Amino acid sequence: KLEDDNTTLNDVVVIGYGTMKKKDLTGSVASIGSKELADIPVSSVGEAMTGKLAGVSITTTEGSPDADIKIRVRGGGSLSQDNSPLYIVDGFPVSSISDIAPSEIETIDVLKDASSTAIYGARGANGVIIVTTKSGKEGKTQVSFGASLGFKKMAKETKVMDPYNYALYQYEVGNTEYGDYDDMEIWKSVKGNNWQDDLFGRTGLQQIYNVAVNGGTKETKYNISYARTDDKSIMKASDYTKDNINAKLNSKLNKWLTLDFNARLAYTKINGLGSGADTNESNASNSIVAKTVTFRPVDPLFISGDDDDESSNSTEASPTQRMDDTYKQQRRFRQNYNAGLNWKPFKGITFRSEFGYSWSYEKTDQAWGTYASRNSKFGYSGQPQTQLIRKDNKNWRNANTLTYDTKNALLKGDKLNVLVGQEWSSSQDESYTSTTVAFPTTFG
Repeated sequence: KLEDDNTTLNDVVVIGYGTMKKKDLTGSVASIGSKELADIPVSSVGEAMTGKLAGVSITTTEGSPDADIKIRVRGGGSLSQDNSPLYIVDGFPVSSISDIAPSEIETIDVLKDASSTAIYGARGANGVIIVTTKSGKEGKTQVSFGASLGFKKMAKETKVMDPYNYALYQYEVGNTEYGDYDDMEIWKSVKGNNWQDDLFGRTGLQQIYNVAVNGGTKETKYNISYARTDDKSIMKASDYTKDNINAKLNSKLNKWLTLDFNARLAYTKINGLGSGADTNESNASNSIVAKTVTFRPVDPLFISGDDDDESSNSTEASPTQRMDDTYKQQRRFRQNYNAGLNWKPFKGITFRSEFGYSWSYEKTDQAWGTYASRNSKFGYSGQPQTQLIRKDNKNWRNANTLTYDTKNALLKGDKLNVLVGQEWSSSQDESYTSTTVAFPTTFG
């Protein structure tokens, strides 16, 4: 027998520029708390949210541990434009929540329909995801520590042809490099190369550690936390590390003034190709991941054709050779500083002024040797190449709101809430890309 459970109606959820009880909402809001997030030791917030919020679809763009998480609230509303929701962290808009450690989150509220997202205007057209990080609690200083260890292994390989069937297939398409039909039987005793096992066969190891210190008095509360993620990918030469620092201060300056301050820093380093999407490839079919399935399991008996002919087998490199001849490292550093001042001059009236500043820096270094550049989209196939990418973003935001909140203003039991405000922001982006090709030098 199913019975109604209305205990959650009095839960307080975060909405645009404030909070409200669920029973007073006219729109659809989904919420998840720190207890549910703590049950899943994952490295990103998107992974922790997967399958826990109705109407919210979460997918991973690729297989690398640092892959972007695509979040869609009630599906996509546009075929050609961005369908990503608006992210709000502790009251401040951010471009991504991937730099926040799951252990630092108190609640996540998802505003899903027009009535709940209207206050954000066009920015909230695809839904709003509001993240509230943990705050300090009154009392003695408390120290908490958490750790988790996980292993990763490829569950199933794509079935490919063995040497005999591959040689027979080559004979049928007219390729004589693997011998005549009468010679096909010799391939049954030859052991082929398992490129999938070479590149994805190792056991991945994931380590997550977090420590937090919180406490305070009735007037001042603080919470400081540090989290580290070490993720050794199952893909050869790929690993991922992330360090997060979060500091939050809530202080009551006097009877009318309160101050909120939050600082977040995140540093990420990614080595290797992650999902194998090599950015110098002329098309996706030439990627290292695709070639682990389509590349020949054995070399032919002899090489036909001109060695200078690009279609000749002599110009092809195995996935392992290409991987060993490829270097890629990404470094990202993000910092966010937010402060809010609340002034309550009269009963029911609150003036809040917020200021936020963020700065992010991304650096990507790549290099390809002769084996890894034979299908380069930059041209000059077979020549060593390098690419350096730098991105820099700075933005600030200021918002001022005046709220009038009262009960029994007109009739007994009624509630009146009025909010007016203004907001402005500025963003500055700088980026550059440098590509270099090394040509052989001849003397004489």
